[in-house]
Amino acid sequence: MKRRQTPWIYQYSRLLIGIIAILGICVTAYLTWVKLSNNGVCGSEGCQIVLASPFANVGNFPLTGLGLLSYVGVAVMAFAPSLVDPKTKKATHNQLNNLTWLGLLLAGVGMAVFSGYLMYLLAFVIKAACPFCIASAIFTFLIFGLTLFGHDWDDIGQVIFMGMAAGLVSLLVSLVLYSTSMPQGASYTNGQLEITSLSPTTDIAPGIGWAIKSTSTAAEIELAKHLTQTGAKMYSSYWCPHCYEQKQLFGKQAWAEVTNIECAADAKKDPQPEVCTKAGIKGFPTWSIDGKLESGVKKLTKLAEMTGYKGNTAFKYDRLFTR
Repeated sequence: MKRRQTPWIYQYSRLLIGIIAILGICVTAYLTWVKLSNNGVCGSEGCQIVLASPFANVGNFPLTGLGLLSYVGVAVMAFAPSLVDPKTKKATHNQLNNLTWLGLLLAGVGMAVFSGYLMYLLAFVIKAACPFCIASAIFTFLIFGLTLFGHDWDDIGQVIFMGMAAGLVSLLVSLVLYSTSMPQGASYTNGQLEITSLSPTTDIAPGIGWAIKSTSTAAEIELAKHLTQTGAKMYSSYWCPHCYEQKQLFGKQAWAEVTNIECAADAKKDPQPEVCTKAGIKGFPTWSIDGKLESGVKKLTKLAEMTGYKGNTAFKYDRLFTR
C-alpha cells in the first residue's frame, strides 16, 4: 500500500509561524522603543498619530509591548517541540507538540481578533495609516491561518468551539480595554483628542489639581499672550473646579502663557496665598483686568472684549461653556 504523503504545509507550518513571530517581535519591539523613548522615527505621519493616540496604551502600558509579549509567546510555542528529541523522548515530544498546537490556536485566534478590532479603530476612529500596525495585523492573520490549516486536527468540532470561545474572549477584552482608554469627557476625532466637557472627570491630584486635557489653537494662544502683555492675571486655587473650567477653555498650550496666581497655601507649585489676601480675593476664579476684579469663569470672547483684543477669535471651546 502506498503511504499517504504528508502535505507540505504540515511539514513547514511551525517553522513559518516561528519566522513570522520573529518578524512580529522585530516590529513591535521597534514600535515599543519609539513609544517609550520618544526619540525614534516611526516612518510615517500616520504611525506617529497612532502612537500618540489614547489607543496606544492599555492603562499605563504601551499596546506595542503587549504585542511584543504575544509574539514572543508564539515564537516559543512554535519552536519548543524542536528542542526535545523525538527519538529519545517521544512521549514528551508528542505531548509538548499537542499542547503547543493548542496554545498556538488560541493565541492565533485571540491575536487575529484583537488585530481586527485595532484595524477598525485605525480606519474609522483614528483615521490614519500606520504601515507597521498594518504589517503586524497581517502577521497575526498569517499565524492564525497557518495554525488552522497547517496542522492535522483530529477533532474539527472541538477546534471550531475553542476558536470561537477564544475569539469571543479576545473581542470582549478588546472592548473593555478600550472603553477605559478614552478619558471621560473627551472624544477622539481626526487624530485629535477633543474634550466634550469642561468639568473635571477624574479624581483630583492633591496639591496639583486636574491635568488640562484640551488642546489650544492659534486663537487661544494669541489671546493668552495678549492678556499677559496687558497685565491681566487670574487668581485661582488648584482644587477649584471652576478654575479648571477656565483653564480648559484656554487649552494646555495657551494656559502656559497666562499669568496665574495660585492662592492655595498647600499647592505644590508656587503658592502665593498672601498675594491673594492682599489683592482682596474672595472667590475663585477671579480675574484682575485693568486693576478691576472680575469673578467667575469667563468665555474667551468675553475676555477678549474686556481687554480690547482684536486678533483671532475662533476660540475652540467657548461653545462648551453654557452658564
